[in-house]
Amino acid sequence: MSFVQYTPRPMDAPTSSLDFSALNSLKRGVSAGADAPQHQQKQVAQQFEALFIQQMLKQARQASGGSGPFDSQQTRLAQSMSDEQMSLQLANPGLGLAQALLAQIQGGQAKSVPSAGFDQPELAASRLPGLRSRIGEGRSGEASSVSGLINMLTKNPLTEKIYAAIKGAPQHIQSFVSKMSNAASLAANESGVPAKLILSQAALESGWGRREIMREDGTTSHNLFGIKASPNWKGKVVNVMTTEFEGGVERKVKQPFRAYDSYAESFADYARLIGQNKRYSDVVAAPSAEVAAHRIQAAGYATDPAYAEKLISIMGYFDSGPKRGI
Repeated sequence: MSFVQYTPRPMDAPTSSLDFSALNSLKRGVSAGADAPQHQQKQVAQQFEALFIQQMLKQARQASGGSGPFDSQQTRLAQSMSDEQMSLQLANPGLGLAQALLAQIQGGQAKSVPSAGFDQPELAASRLPGLRSRIGEGRSGEASSVSGLINMLTKNPLTEKIYAAIKGAPQHIQSFVSKMSNAASLAANESGVPAKLILSQAALESGWGRREIMREDGTTSHNLFGIKASPNWKGKVVNVMTTEFEGGVERKVKQPFRAYDSYAESFADYARLIGQNKRYSDVVAAPSAEVAAHRIQAAGYATDPAYAEKLISIMGYFDSGPKRGI
């Protein structure tokens, strides 16, 4: 598989992969169908089209096979996130699907009064029957509405459960989860480590994104997992002061850490480190995320004697919400 880095146009400026929390908000906004504001109806239609395009790209990648000199966990994860970004841009101006969905949301009103911003109603109308028949074959009754169609494409047990639990959490926590949860799921598929644990480690190590390891010029190193740069590390390095524990005593030391060009690279490197290193084989084989947390501490991932308990506390927070007091 060849790897091509996609860079969105500045005018589109999507800052992260498809935002499932924003999509869920839009779904709530159009739950009343034609009674919802037209700008919300249009947003949902465009978001759905982006998700549909993402699925087409995903299927195309799978059909092309995964062998090649540049195929690796890192390139696959980066390519997946890049495809998500690409789908956002391709959905604007779109393929015509959004117009058809908008017509359904508005109960047929769009057939007589085209909405601003959609300029391919004929193409959309011609494709809707095929879309209905294909998606309808997936899950009985679930694709009977636009909301059902969106649910089918956004089904993600990790994000669904976590978003429900953190509704009342501080904004920076909700933002972090929205930005990183999909990458955590991808890294889980690559490494075998529970996605909930991966996201918890990223949250703990980076302070929910507010205490990231920074480069000397003040920009982020994208190192969300506190992975140190060993002598055989050939990538970028940033030296920072960190807290270590020796014999239960806390002390500050300056150490080299790995630096990446993106968060996708950070998640991919974590997946490779845990998934392929025999040192962490017991972590991958753990029967639960909580057991895996204890095993990752036992394997020496961190020197903090309370590391596992902190991870379990964050995972509990994902399960039960802000009342846990994280």
